[in-house]
Amino acid sequence: MICKQARGAVKLIFVFTFLLCATSQASADIIDDIKLKTAANGEVDAVIKFTVPVQRLRYFPPGKTQYLVIYFNIVDTVPKDQWQDYESHRSPPSELIDKFTVTTRDLNTGPKIEIQFSSPVEFSMKASKDGRSLKLHIKQDSVAQAKPDKTALTAEVVTPTVALPVIAATPTLPAVPQPPAVAGATAKLAAAGSASSPKPAPAQLGGKDGLPAYPDIAQQAANIPPSGSLTLQEQIKKADGEAAVMMAKARDALLAGQMFAAIEAFNNTLKLPANMYSQDAQIWIGIAREKSGQQGKAILEYETYLKLYPGGKEEKWVKDRLSKLNAARPAPVAAAALPEKAIAQNSELHYTEYGSFSMYYYHGASHTDTVATVGNVQTPSSLTVTDQSSLISNVSMTARAYNEEFDNRLVFQDFFAANFLPGQKNTNRLNAAFFDVKNRRHNYSARIGRQSATGGGVLGRFDGVSAGYGFLPDWRANVVAGRLSESVIGSKPVFYGVNLDFGLRDAIGGSVYSIKQTTNGIADRTAMGGILRYFDQRKTAIAMLDYDTQFQAVNMFTVQGTLNRASGTDYNFLVDRRRTPSLSIRSAVNGTTTSVETLLQNGWSIDDLLKLANSRTAISNMAQFGVTNHIREKWQIGTDVSVANTTGLSASGTLNPDGSTGVEGFVAATPATGNTWTISERLIGSDVFSSRDVSMCSLSLTKSPTITGKTLLLNSHSYFREKWTIDTTLRLYWQNDNAGGTQTITSPMLKMGYQLKSNLTLDAESGIEWTRVDSSALQSSRINRKYISMGFRWDF
Repeated sequence: MICKQARGAVKLIFVFTFLLCATSQASADIIDDIKLKTAANGEVDAVIKFTVPVQRLRYFPPGKTQYLVIYFNIVDTVPKDQWQDYESHRSPPSELIDKFTVTTRDLNTGPKIEIQFSSPVEFSMKASKDGRSLKLHIKQDSVAQAKPDKTALTAEVVTPTVALPVIAATPTLPAVPQPPAVAGATAKLAAAGSASSPKPAPAQLGGKDGLPAYPDIAQQAANIPPSGSLTLQEQIKKADGEAAVMMAKARDALLAGQMFAAIEAFNNTLKLPANMYSQDAQIWIGIAREKSGQQGKAILEYETYLKLYPGGKEEKWVKDRLSKLNAARPAPVAAAALPEKAIAQNSELHYTEYGSFSMYYYHGASHTDTVATVGNVQTPSSLTVTDQSSLISNVSMTARAYNEEFDNRLVFQDFFAANFLPGQKNTNRLNAAFFDVKNRRHNYSARIGRQSATGGGVLGRFDGVSAGYGFLPDWRANVVAGRLSESVIGSKPVFYGVNLDFGLRDAIGGSVYSIKQTTNGIADRTAMGGILRYFDQRKTAIAMLDYDTQFQAVNMFTVQGTLNRASGTDYNFLVDRRRTPSLSIRSAVNGTTTSVETLLQNGWSIDDLLKLANSRTAISNMAQFGVTNHIREKWQIGTDVSVANTTGLSASGTLNPDGSTGVEGFVAATPATGNTWTISERLIGSDVFSSRDVSMCSLSLTKSPTITGKTLLLNSHSYFREKWTIDTTLRLYWQNDNAGGTQTITSPMLKMGYQLKSNLTLDAESGIEWTRVDSSALQSSRINRKYISMGFRWDF
């Protein structure tokens, strides 16, 4: 055991050293983390956490699938040139569900994420309270059928933390034997029954170890009659066969020490019509609950047995066990009261490491033919250029050390682009590099290093520390301090702030915060704000406000909400008003080459800087309403209507007659954009062109004061062979402007993927884009751009 701990410590030190050697440039990646949370009934919630506020619009397909698409809004400003298409993250290892990957796609047409599971899962989408997450609820059948992962996190990720109570005068249940090899899940049991090789004898439970005898189900697990019109005797036989499958699965889970998986299997047995295993399942679910630390629930299960089966074959054992449990008086839970073996088991740190690495080569070249007409004379010209040649690598690594009390993590995420074009520089962006400690018993947590903002008025990634303490069930206090790591004009600001979360377990809750940000010793941003939310499974509403007390102006105000009707119709809305960029003293030098320090040295006061910053900060407004209708199982239609505008800016600064500027620089006036209206219709279906495909057709119309545009998008994702996936996309765009110009774009794309191994996927993509631009009667252009990418993703 000491050697195991030493190896784990060496791994953590290695990763931490790797973090310290990384560069410190920031990125705009939006996926922050993926967490798995297990409920008491064994079902799993997969929480996909983002670095920015998001609003879920729709997802498809519903029900059971191996491939899932989720469309959402980014309730923040993410520049398109910093959006990472194909940003990919893998889920933590788990005993209960197979791994899956989450990939970002198509900011221009979404945005959306694609989730690829290793096998089909039954799921439902759940609302998120924090406004920065999407929550996927993996249902019981999928959990029960998932294959165990040898590197599973059995403390925080898979199994709920259960305190080990000490019951005076109550004998401990006999230990479940641990055989050298445990029979697999039910599928393996059934396969063994039909294989030509001899079937291994299953390990036995109970009988001679102080526990009731476990039923012999080895010969019956595969005897399930086919579905259809069954006689009464066939229905009884079918229930017995299904119960046998569940009882075999529960036995295997007990032998492997997976008590919650066993409880779930017993529950599934008891949900079936009365069968030959119902009585045994009622006893053994009590035993499993007792072994998992749920003494109160175990008593209820034993009492249920006595009510349902008076005079049952194990009535004496159950009554004897109940008398001992009810007579026992709980003693205070203390480390000294626990047996040495239990103390060692609970305090021992376990280690696991997981992550992913991807590398893709991108190449793009364009050919442009232009015809200019001057004095009825046409002058053609051509230009061919390679506009992209780069090798892009992404790495995401997590090392975790955990026990019943602590869950500590080291996280590293980095992006590197090797640019092969002449005169172009390589780019390295460090997305995350932090150490995270969490104490479950005392409800505190802390994180230090490069990390993403989780609210509290922090604007972007930062290098620093954040910490929180839950002092009441529904209240949590948090502090944060650090230096912004995003690329900004001038020096990077330093900040510190506090926030208070309330109503953590209630339908109505939220948070309030106060933050102060400085640059070169002067106040750059001083703000107060908060979030107010209402949350239940069918209705949600979130309001966010950020008010800058230094500028005495609202920096950001957002209201969003969803309504999910039982009829299958979903509604969503979003109203957003924000300063672009966010209000700060540094906005005074937007669009110039000067700096705040230079202005201060030349006699500018803080009030002067505030006025100049305010005049160089626009206001963007956006409102959106969407509705989604589920048409049977395989079809979904969605409609989105939005209107957006950005205010204009008057000229600011000093422009001298000789073309020189004042010390504050000069920024020309910017006209207001006017209202841009967009209406989009999206039809999504499954099994349209082939089995298990997901296909989408989208048509949108955009109209602004200067242009009118129409877009038709066709996309399909399908499995045309085992281990092979194919994505096809066709985008058509037509545009007219007020000056009489036109533009058309035709862009087909083909992407293929091959799963070489369970943890290694190869991808290749190729596309062509034909663009025709007629800006006036005097000039027209034809642009032909071809691009290709190929690479791999390795999950470890």
